[in-house]
Amino acid sequence: MKAVIIFCVLFAGASCVPMLNEYRSNEWTLFKQVHGKQYESMKEELTRRSIWEKNVAKIQQHNLEADLGIHTYTLGMNRFGDMTNEEFRKQMNGFKASAAPIE
Repeated sequence: MKAVIIFCVLFAGASCVPMLNEYRSNEWTLFKQVHGKQYESMKEELTRRSIWEKNVAKIQQHNLEADLGIHTYTLGMNRFGDMTNEEFRKQMNGFKASAAPIE
């Protein structure tokens, strides 16, 4: 019984670590260099990389569908690739227009 409990605890802890695609390491390094990305901790970097990998997969899926004629445009990676959709929208939709009238 103790062995089962220990296994469950270890498995639960391991499942909290994001699964990263080891084949994307060079792309991730290049992404960080091109966009000047630096992270405060290894935990934050792992989180950002996990988000980035999900965004890469979404871009690839969309572009495959575009090749099949499902979409009329393609997507590409940019400096926001390590952000969730919510983070991006929060940052970019915060535009405050000037209250001064335009003449």
